[in-house]
Formats: sequence, C-alpha cells, structure tokens
Amino acid sequence: MNPINTTLAFDVVLTGYGTGTNQVLRFQNNIQSIFSRCRIMYGSTPLEDIINYNQIVRNLTEWTATNQNNTVDQMSISEGVGGYVFGPVGNNSANGAINVRQRYIQGFDATATTGFGSVPNNTTASVGTTGTTTRRYQVNLACGLLTQDKLLPVKFMASQLAIELTLEQAVGCLFARVVGTGTDPTYSVNNVTLIPEILEFDASYDAMFLRGLQEGGVPIKFSSWHTFQFSTTTSTSVNLQVQERSRSVKALFHCTTKSPATLITDSNATLNATTTSTFMTSYQYRIGGRYFPAAPVSGICGTASTASNGGGEAFIELQKALNVVADYRLSSSVNNIRWCQPSVTSMALAEMDYGHDVGLFSAVIGTCTTASVTAPYCSTIGPACYTAAIDLETSNGVEISGLNAEEQSDISFIASWSAAQAADGYVMTVFTYYDAMLILRENNVLELIQ
Repeated sequence: MNPINTTLAFDVVLTGYGTGTNQVLRFQNNIQSIFSRCRIMYGSTPLEDIINYNQIVRNLTEWTATNQNNTVDQMSISEGVGGYVFGPVGNNSANGAINVRQRYIQGFDATATTGFGSVPNNTTASVGTTGTTTRRYQVNLACGLLTQDKLLPVKFMASQLAIELTLEQAVGCLFARVVGTGTDPTYSVNNVTLIPEILEFDASYDAMFLRGLQEGGVPIKFSSWHTFQFSTTTSTSVNLQVQERSRSVKALFHCTTKSPATLITDSNATLNATTTSTFMTSYQYRIGGRYFPAAPVSGICGTASTASNGGGEAFIELQKALNVVADYRLSSSVNNIRWCQPSVTSMALAEMDYGHDVGLFSAVIGTCTTASVTAPYCSTIGPACYTAAIDLETSNGVEISGLNAEEQSDISFIASWSAAQAADGYVMTVFTYYDAMLILRENNVLELIQ
C-alpha cells in the first residue's frame, strides 16, 4: 500500500442551534479538527498514538499550509481549509471581508437579509435557520506511517493493521461567531471510506521480500508525535518537566490554548500569553545539562522589559524546526499580527476566528486594540498561531538524527512573561516530534523501536 496516496473520505453533517435565529456557526480551520486522537494499531500494539491530533494538524495548517489571506485555493475543496476573502455578502450588493469556511465550505449564517444561509445545502435565499448541512471531505491523515515514503507491506502483515480515530466534542471543533438559541450545535460523521492505493508486484519481488523478512527484517522509518499537557499558573515564569524518552527527538513545540474549550472562542488558536497587555519575554529548553538554544530566545524589544519585539527570534526557531528557513517558496498565513500580538483590551483578538480587526497600535510595541466586526462580515486578522519551538536535529532529517532523550536525565521548558499569567481557562502543551522505526519480520512479527 502506498501510504502517501491513501486518503480517508467521510461525510460531516453539521446541525445548528435549535432555532437558528442570528446564528453564525462554522468548523475551525481544517476539517481534521474533528479528530481529537489518532491511533494506528498492529493487532493490540499501538504503532502510533497521537493525542490532541487536531491541535497538531491545526498547527501544521497555519505554519505550513498555503496562504489563506484574501484567497480561496485548492485546500478548500477536500480539507476544509480557508481564511478570508473579499466578496459579496449574501444577497446584498455590498462587498466586504468574508470568512471562506463560513461562505463557501460549510456552516450556518442566519443574519437577517445578508446572511449566507446553510452552506453548502442552502434551501433559503439568504437565511439558514434550523436543520442540517452536509459536506463530504477527503483527507490524508497526518500520521507518520501515512506520510513516510516507503510502501506498507500489508500483504505480509496478516490483516492486523488498523486506524482508530476519536471524534472531538462539538465545543472543541466548532466556532460560533454569533451564538444562536435553542439546543447546542453538534455534528456527526458517516459514510466513512478508506481509499488506499494498492500496488501489486510480481512473484520475484515477493520472493525477495520474504528473504528480507527472514534475514533480519524489513525496516520502515517514520516520525510521529507525543503530547504532554500542563496547567497554567498565576506566575511570570514556568519550568515544565517533559517526560520524553524516545531515542531520537527531532523537535519540541510548546503551545498555549484555551481550556476548557468554548464555542465562542477558537479553542485551537495557540497564544503567546494568557492575560491582556502581556507577552512571552523569553524561552529556552534545558535537556540534561545543556540548553537549547545556548542563549534564551528573546521576546523583549531592546532593554525594555515592557515592550515586545514581535517574536522574530521565536519565528526563526519555528522555521528551523520545520526545516523551512529562508524557503520563500512557502507562503503561509502566519503574519506579524497573528504571531504574538495579544489585545490591549481583551484576549478576543487572539482567540477569535477572523472576528476582530486592529483598531490601533498602543505605545507598547506588539499590542493593539480591537474593533469588532459584525456578522456576516469578518476581519483580516486570524486567530493566534504562536509556538515556542526548538530544532534538535543534526542533519536534514532524512535519517534518524534527533537528540537521544533516552540518555538524558530530563527535558525542561523554561519560559517567562512580562506579567503574571492567567491560572484558569488555558492549558500548556508540549508536543515532541520523534523518530520511530518498524522492523517487520517473518511470521507477522513486528518490532517497534522509538
């Protein structure tokens, strides 16, 4: 089986609020936000177990996917990815900024006279009230086994390979720009089909493959993710102990998100800080007795501890971890406002899905006031997508080349902010990107090394 060309197709049925009056409801960016966990099993052995799978996919969507600013591209067809675009609003002749997922992919907008209705199954001219809307999606799962370059020899795996997906709660993958009335919105998934690309080879190839199974086994290298969650505290600094013991850790990513999730915030937006008018002043990883990078990544403008520098150093560290430094072929939706600029007046700018716009910049560099955008219009400022990342590879990443965490006493994430952070309403997560290897031997024996 060719894993790269293996896709999962499914129908998603979105059910809006009970009465739908004035509701503006849509999915978060990338339809894979509906999957909270993904496991690949070989019999009873988990080969991959990615917790917070939707958060990882969402991060990769923002950091590496195509630019979604004022455009609708191919990612809106099968993956449910879209930002904003300027165009006509409902049946009104007026033009403005509109949310691509709301207007063209899937959602409800019951705004009087100018609403988009039920997308894509609109049965009324402008206003979608009660009922459901359905769209079919087809995605390539972001698991390591399904993104590595080698073919998977399912013929020699005794039909024991299985993919297990856990659905997210509706509150964790939907976003209500305007809350409706009646029952809470929900969704369902049906008509699920795995579409693999199966390749057949002649008898001589099978004979050589069997010989490989008998003479030491057939190796398959892949990379996957571990998840470590931590509570936030009312402090200006943290020191998080990451219990990672993989033999090759390629990169580390620290993200702060909303918890518990709410419908009126983008729960997968990754924040620079959790209180208004504050920002991350520095971060560093300590692994064993060494620090990565050697000097802390600074978020301070000059020597003033109250002014943000815009997070340029942190962004370069992210590019290093993604292996895209100075790769100008990549144009993502990350920009200076989304990266690490919380609002002076509230956290709404960082946690909203194109719901607020920049009013004006304050005297403190990197913060801004917000101007609310009324439905069905949206703004040009997407939700926050900040991370504190570090690259641990010693080569270009083709081979197993990460840091050996198995030999380290501990891994710590050390960070500080310009003021005390919120203790409730948020969670900090460290994602570790690690190497693993399968060795398939004769008689359907499989060994996992990680």
